[in-house]
Amino acid sequence: MDIEDLVRLPGTVRARTPDQTWEAVAGRLPEFGITRVADLTGLDCIGLPVWTAIRPASQTLSTSQGKGATAMLAKLSAVMEAIELWHVEQPLTVAAHGPAAEVAPNCPVVALPLTVPHPEHALARMVWEWTPATGLISGEKALLPVDVVRRRAQRPEWSPDLLRATSTGLACGNTRDEALLHALFEVVERDVLYRDGQAGGRRRTLVAPATLDDPHGREAVGRLVAAGMALEIALVDGPYGLPVCVAYLWSEDYPVVFAGGGCHSDPAIALTRALTEAAQSRLTAIAGTRDDLPSDPGSFDTPPFHPANTTGLTPWPEATGHFTQAVGGFAEQARDVAQRVKHVTRYEPMALDLSAPDAPVHAVQVVCPGTRSRIRRSMPR
Repeated sequence: MDIEDLVRLPGTVRARTPDQTWEAVAGRLPEFGITRVADLTGLDCIGLPVWTAIRPASQTLSTSQGKGATAMLAKLSAVMEAIELWHVEQPLTVAAHGPAAEVAPNCPVVALPLTVPHPEHALARMVWEWTPATGLISGEKALLPVDVVRRRAQRPEWSPDLLRATSTGLACGNTRDEALLHALFEVVERDVLYRDGQAGGRRRTLVAPATLDDPHGREAVGRLVAAGMALEIALVDGPYGLPVCVAYLWSEDYPVVFAGGGCHSDPAIALTRALTEAAQSRLTAIAGTRDDLPSDPGSFDTPPFHPANTTGLTPWPEATGHFTQAVGGFAEQARDVAQRVKHVTRYEPMALDLSAPDAPVHAVQVVCPGTRSRIRRSMPR
């Protein structure tokens, strides 16, 4: 895909216009178990669009939330997330069965997400089912344990419970390259925030919200402030050279800290993703429809919220001035981010293609050995 094929939208970049994407998926939602989509925006006072897609027969989450600058973008975001989850609930191709030492000696099992630390020599002898993957730099075929994607409830009784399957790196896109790029951004975001958490939050540069120079970012901040939200935003330093942002919301009417994170080659998009994700998290709790949300409000993260001083915050242009603009289309950008990840982890990122050839959108799971993500839902300040 050439750079001219990139469709630049408020808060995101895609390969099709929103109307074109909706036209492609709208008539096929039942194939993915989606029975309806709903607009949640009016349940909160903020006004940033949030939608949900509902799959009653889901084997994971029966509701998937989505956010965006417009109602259509939020609706598509929810539908795409539901389609992603549908794909990981389907049986994966099993190409081999046996221990890594025999079946896939080059697979860095010790660098995959583990439920508990385990010695490398023991992991090499562990018997798993294996599924085909593709290296995102070399293009070479490889094998990954199925359980790095397959959820625990779907595993055979004999399967060892050592690999932690998460949604990190799971993405849908209008094209495969679009999906790969957004999956890689998610992996980078969560690894950077994990590293920051391990460092006690010392990698953050607190930013003055009033200094944002992106129209959509300013609009999102304006809506949040007008709704009475206490707001804190920060740029988080990481080893990948990509903008990663985090945002926190708190209000007296619902005294819970809600957080959002975002990564993108464009700092403004990274920030608006963080802002809208925080607003989405709040609305999801207000709606109360997500399967894994606790029913007791006291289960949420409710520490006293003392926003950072409004003085001494870094202006947005100063905090982001060192980032360079991405070059090329989705394929070139995905290759660049994959190379950045390999430079840090020393392992090549790999992708599992989950979609059928005739699917209206492309679903992938990107696996980056050596990266980490938090286990708890909350994003500590």
